Amino acid sequence: MSRIVIAVASFVALTVSLPGTMIGQAASPDARFPCRNVHTFDFWAGTFDNVPWNKPNDPSRGTLVNTRDYEGCVFIERWTGANASGNGMSMVFYDTVKKTWRMIWNDDSNSSTVFDEGTFHDSSMRFLGWVLAPNGNRVMASNELQDVSPGVIRHIFSTSPDSGKTWIVRSDGRFVRRKE
Repeated sequence: MSRIVIAVASFVALTVSLPGTMIGQAASPDARFPCRNVHTFDFWAGTFDNVPWNKPNDPSRGTLVNTRDYEGCVFIERWTGANASGNGMSMVFYDTVKKTWRMIWNDDSNSSTVFDEGTFHDSSMRFLGWVLAPNGNRVMASNELQDVSPGVIRHIFSTSPDSGKTWIVRSDGRFVRRKE
């Protein structure tokens, strides 16, 4: 019995001491950081001012600061609203198990949105997920980040009350990269 306990303890200690690996799997650096050589989402890194898409000359609604970390597989987003409220942040990361981008957003009213699937195509990062309605039910949500031109990103956030049959645009914003 004591040999089994020692063997199990040794196995657990060994697997815990190997960061970035799973039981029975040795992760190469390329497997751990598949984004290292793929830069399709790098357009999202930087500092941006935000205005409504159809009103590019309006005063800024806030500032967005996005940092790229862990070889480009993690982005931290920090939003500061112009009126000192409506602040929030998200973490966007590439899930090496699911082989998809994921995003988790939370704001200063403790409202959160979870996007379980993210793909890049047609110059846009597109996320699908859900947000909680005031009644506590999950509502489908879509978050699209279009790389329109160098330094300009269109952000469209939509929800669907009928499981994706129809979509209601909740926010359509223009993010303009600040000149360094």
